[in-house]
Amino acid sequence: MFSLQPGEVDQILDSFSLKTLIQQGASSLVIILVMIALYRFARYAISHLVTRPESRQRYWSYSRLLFVVLGAVLLGAVWIEEVKTVSLLLTGLIAATMIVSKEVLLGVAGRLSLAVADHYELGDRITINGVCGDVINIGLLYTWLLEVANADVETQGTGRVVLIPHLWLVLHPVFNSTLGHEFIFDEVEVALPVDTKIEDALRLMTGVADKVMETQIAMAALDVPRLSRSYAAKTPPVTPIAYTRIRVLPSGHQYVSVFLRYSVRTRERRQMHSLLTIRLLAALRDSEITLYSAMHTLELTQTQHAGDESRDAPEGKNGQEGDQ
Repeated sequence: MFSLQPGEVDQILDSFSLKTLIQQGASSLVIILVMIALYRFARYAISHLVTRPESRQRYWSYSRLLFVVLGAVLLGAVWIEEVKTVSLLLTGLIAATMIVSKEVLLGVAGRLSLAVADHYELGDRITINGVCGDVINIGLLYTWLLEVANADVETQGTGRVVLIPHLWLVLHPVFNSTLGHEFIFDEVEVALPVDTKIEDALRLMTGVADKVMETQIAMAALDVPRLSRSYAAKTPPVTPIAYTRIRVLPSGHQYVSVFLRYSVRTRERRQMHSLLTIRLLAALRDSEITLYSAMHTLELTQTQHAGDESRDAPEGKNGQEGDQ
């Protein structure tokens, strides 16, 4: 029967301990090298994603602390005999961190999506969750906007700096007014009576827009097609176009709405809209084309009521009115 001598048992135990020690040492070396590589990658990413030096330095410190703590925990798991206990403890700490810091983790996820999807970049004008502004800085968890008042349409800058959390990037759509090119399409609406010579009015309005927006149209013709080179988008016409629609008031009266559509630089929208409106009103007045207004409706209503009263007046004998 096979048996081991006491000296042989000690030799086997010593070789087993040496083998275990070598394995633990190799595992520790791998962990250290992986942590160093991850920290260098994080530092490289932060250098390219964070623009402000103060924020960049702060995120470098956070990442260094994170990888030092993580590396220490993993090394402890290698050298402590109760590996299961350490692993369960680490799992519990990670789960607790995810629960407590859910907004922070979603913010980091939003920042990663921004780096991948390229929603916007410095200098873009964006609108997200009702907040509009020009992007002046992009951090790890927040983007800095120079606010622009946005009541249905962009009006004017307020001068305030607004910080939007990157958490919003995974919860709300981003409207970028300058992605691909600097131009958007705006409209001026004019109400005309139904008896207006609409074709003459349309020619007049598009002619005025061509003159007022001449410089804008020339720049848009060069800039707008750039979007189709990077995205699957068709190039729309940039010259002014007029559309019409008949509208009916609750009183039953009708009028014609004329929508004059034109291209304009995003940051000149308010200025050009005001200038074009002034020129259109002057041209319509010079051409003796009247606008439909509340007074026009009132005059039609009074005329209609007068006609109804004359029809409803009582008549006497032989078709003559009573009450001579």
